Amino acid sequence: GALWMCIVLNPHCKLEQKASWLKQLKKWNSVDVCPWEDGNELPNLTNALPQSANSNQENVGQCKSLEYQHLPAHKFLEEGESYLTLAAEVALIGLGQQRIMPDGLYAQEKICRNEEQLISKLQEIELDDTLVKIFRKQAVFLLEAGPYSGLGEVIHRESVPMHTFAKYLFTSLLPHDAELAYKTALRAMRLLVLESMAPSGDMSRPHHIASVVPNRYPRWFTLSHIESQQCELASTMLTAAKGDVRRLETVLESIQKNIHSSSHIFKLAQDAFKIATLMDNLPDITLLKVSLELGLQ
Repeated sequence: GALWMCIVLNPHCKLEQKASWLKQLKKWNSVDVCPWEDGNELPNLTNALPQSANSNQENVGQCKSLEYQHLPAHKFLEEGESYLTLAAEVALIGLGQQRIMPDGLYAQEKICRNEEQLISKLQEIELDDTLVKIFRKQAVFLLEAGPYSGLGEVIHRESVPMHTFAKYLFTSLLPHDAELAYKTALRAMRLLVLESMAPSGDMSRPHHIASVVPNRYPRWFTLSHIESQQCELASTMLTAAKGDVRRLETVLESIQKNIHSSSHIFKLAQDAFKIATLMDNLPDITLLKVSLELGLQ
């Protein structure tokens, strides 16, 4: 429904297109499942909706159904736009949306699985100039957006982490816009569910000083997997930042602030040492210092 709203509210669409969509939506509304598009009536992303689609899937689950190989990628809609670029942009929007971690092992595993499957689909696409522009636009939007974005400045404590998605964005953007790539990845490093809860009540008044909500960790069954993905994101940034003192220091600060698992910090210390001494020439002194700092921590 949200996806269709975006399509229909597109200000560049002609009235006859909207009339055609309305007719088609009314037709589909009368059936229990979304039928396959016949290929002639509706020139948009409806190929992306499988027969088994249902309204109860998570945002990423809805977007996961985008089958890029079935989209007529060479048929252009407007200048620089194809079905492939539109599908990729919808996927980025879905992956970047802020969503609260659901209850239950199955639902939490499903979120991880859906996200990884969709990113795997995106990795099949070779990024051209048009797609790079879309990736940059969406990354900036997600960083500056409000509560709808999982990469926004303020998120809910139990918001699904963006580590896996940010790692993909980082590697995709790095050759084209390193500053934006690091900004995105560093923003995604947080794992608020492991942070202490803030005190409640009016703390400016002394008699409220004891009014503190005890720390409560929600039942995140996939937490170990999430922490591994956080560690992978950090390691990817350390590797890319080799030779850049400023970036290495920034990544180190982010690791020290956001990673709470001693085993993962130790792994990153090992990674930093390996990366620093990878070549036969002199080792990267800054990376060795990062390794030492993390090892001591």
